[in-house]
Amino acid sequence: MYAVIEIAGKQQRVDQGRWFLVDQPEEQELETRVLLVVDGDKVVTGDDALKAKITLSKAGTVRIRGKRSMKFKTKEARSSKRMLGYRRTLVKVTCDKIAL
Repeated sequence: MYAVIEIAGKQQRVDQGRWFLVDQPEEQELETRVLLVVDGDKVVTGDDALKAKITLSKAGTVRIRGKRSMKFKTKEARSSKRMLGYRRTLVKVTCDKIAL
């Protein structure tokens, strides 16, 4: 059994007992919307999928830094350069239970 949920503006496929990374501040509550639930040959979508319950838990204070996103800025006719960039903080989330 697996489900497709929308969390932090992105869609994730979740299986029971598996973990995934979310690009969301750790202090915020996890707001999810169930889009699809698949149980063997049975596929549930639409309003019936919204009734499904998915239990998620944050894996403690595990924070992972994401990939670097860097920009390099120069000014013409000058020898000055500036490096811009950041690394996102990703939160590890575990799917505990999927119930229809």
